[in-house]
Amino acid sequence: MPTTAEKLWEATRTLPEPLLAEVLDFAEFLRLKRGPTEHVAPSLCLSDLCGGLEGSLTFNADPMAIQQKLRDEWH
Repeated sequence: MPTTAEKLWEATRTLPEPLLAEVLDFAEFLRLKRGPTEHVAPSLCLSDLCGGLEGSLTFNADPMAIQQKLRDEWH
């Protein structure tokens, strides 16, 4: 008896490329919908990100001035 993967291969092996792209898109949607299947250790620690905005032009000012500027953008 064929496995599900074998049945999928047989059903899709002769499809044209645009339809294969749709099948792949749907398979990726299902995988993401289900959520991660294994825990992947992050490559960075939170402390690695400290000071990451010190050279930023956007956030290189007095914190109160930055907040005011961000608020003004929404009004």
